[in-house]
Amino acid sequence: MKKWILGAAVMTCISFGLSAQHQKKNFKELSAAERAEKMSNRMAEELKLSEEQRKQVSKLLLENATRQEELIQKRKAELKDQQEHRMEQEKKIAAILTEEQKVIWEQQRESRQHRQAHPNRGEYHERRGPKFRRGR
Repeated sequence: MKKWILGAAVMTCISFGLSAQHQKKNFKELSAAERAEKMSNRMAEELKLSEEQRKQVSKLLLENATRQEELIQKRKAELKDQQEHRMEQEKKIAAILTEEQKVIWEQQRESRQHRQAHPNRGEYHERRGPKFRRGR
């Protein structure tokens, strides 16, 4: 009986610990303003900034975080446009090819995707040569 109670208590503590970890936001998940405030607080504490310095640093960090957020959104939009364009191109190519050519083309595409996902796997890499010679 005591073992069951002890086991239940341990499991409860573990579950509370895991839930507390999930509640803490990742730095990347914070908004630009939250990231800037967190960084300015940290800098103020570590560097012992005066109130005037803290305001100036906070302002600069907020500007930077906002700019970074805009750049990230812009990159995401560009990536989405590129993916849409690539899909259109693939549809056009597929319309031109015969069924046999489509099968070969699809196999080649899958092979390229596999190499991109795992570029260093295997004993030989096209540019670097055998793996055992990499350290020279």
